[in-house]
Amino acid sequence: MHYRLRPGIVVKSENAAKPVSQGSMYLRILLAQLPQVESAFDFGCGKLRYVPDFLEKSDSLALVDSEVQLSRTQILLGIKTTVHELARKSNRLMAMSECEFVKLRREFDRGYCINMLSVVPFFRKRRDILQTIRLHLKPGAHCLFVVQYRNSDFTRMRRMRNAKPWRDGFLINSLRGYSFYGLIAPPKLVKMVEKAGFEVQELKLYDGSAYLWASRQ
Repeated sequence: MHYRLRPGIVVKSENAAKPVSQGSMYLRILLAQLPQVESAFDFGCGKLRYVPDFLEKSDSLALVDSEVQLSRTQILLGIKTTVHELARKSNRLMAMSECEFVKLRREFDRGYCINMLSVVPFFRKRRDILQTIRLHLKPGAHCLFVVQYRNSDFTRMRRMRNAKPWRDGFLINSLRGYSFYGLIAPPKLVKMVEKAGFEVQELKLYDGSAYLWASRQ
C-alpha cells in the first residue's frame, strides 16, 4: 500500500516486505502446531515468506496486499514471478487487493497479519485494517497478529542520516522511496485489537516480537 504523509513523502509499504529466507523459525514452529482448517487469509502477504507454512494448515489461502505488491515481478518462493501469476497457477491460492478483499462477502476460518501493522504509518488506517480482518473471520475464528516491539536493526537505522521520526516509528528515505518502520509495544497491540472488537486469546513475546492470537467475538 502507498501512504501519502505530506507533499513529497509517500510511504511504499512494499519496500519493507522480506523474502522467505528472512522468516522466523519461532513463528514457523508455532504454525506447525496449528490444527487444519478449510480456509485462511494472509493480510499483507508481501513476498509470501510464510505461505508454504500457511498452506500446510489450510486447504485454501487468500493472499491480500496492495495491487502494486500483487502485480510486480519479484522473486517469490525462489521463482521470478508475480503473486497474481502464482495464484492463477494454483487451485488453493487466490490473490486480491485490499480493496477487493474489503468488498468480498466471505468469512474465513483463520487469518494471519504478520508484521503488517508496523509498516502502516497512520493509526486510523491500522484500525481500519483490524476491522476489515475481523469482518472476514467466521464468528469464533482466530487471527494471528505479529508485530515487532524491539529490534536492534531498527535502533541502528534510526540513527541513519536518511531516517526521520514519525509517530511510533521512523521513516527511511532510499532510492526506492520512503519506508516506514513502527515499533508497537505489546500492551498497545492488545488495546488496538480489543478496540476493534476482538477477544484476545493468547499473547507470547519472543526475541522482540509479539505473537497475539485473537478471535472474532
